[in-house]
Amino acid sequence: MENVYCIQRSDLEKVFGSPLPTGSLSDPPLAKVLALPHHFLPRTEAESNPAYKQIIPYQLFLRHNRLFVFQRGQGVGESRLAGKLSIGIGGHINQEDSKTGGFTTAEYTAALLRERDEELICPRIISSKFLGWINAEKTAVDKVHLGAVHLCRIPVAENIRLRGDEDLHAIGWLLPGDILFARRDYEKWSELAVKLAQ
Repeated sequence: MENVYCIQRSDLEKVFGSPLPTGSLSDPPLAKVLALPHHFLPRTEAESNPAYKQIIPYQLFLRHNRLFVFQRGQGVGESRLAGKLSIGIGGHINQEDSKTGGFTTAEYTAALLRERDEELICPRIISSKFLGWINAEKTAVDKVHLGAVHLCRIPVAENIRLRGDEDLHAIGWLLPGDILFARRDYEKWSELAVKLAQ
């Protein structure tokens, strides 16, 4: 059984405000959210219980002011994302990512790196910076997820490749303005995240 990292909505509202705001959010700081009480819930429960939000690291990759864009194929795990363009590598934090019984910033960073390595071959990152949060509340899926956006700068375009075992297809490197212009072709989180990256 997969248990995923969640924070109760009522606790999130203490630092974000009530009700939880939607859109692209530069505050609160990551450390303030990670300091909140957390729970590792069975994923099946977490996906259907809006009293909790699953915290999802969502990583963008930047080179010379252009963001890496890829397309999700029909074989991706979530059918709602199939065929959509994306700028973000994201994934759940699992109970196995917690080595101390709590959940530290170092463990969060390790989970972020694990997720990156599962989907990308990316041997060198110049820097990684937390940009803010993305939140939507429109659909049932929206109501149980909260994205933590990170911007990773890489030195050489060829340094980033998608792993062959994921149904993901590289499109190229695009300017944030061009991504926003074509936002209807992108998953919602990419539309929100690119605003933080501008």
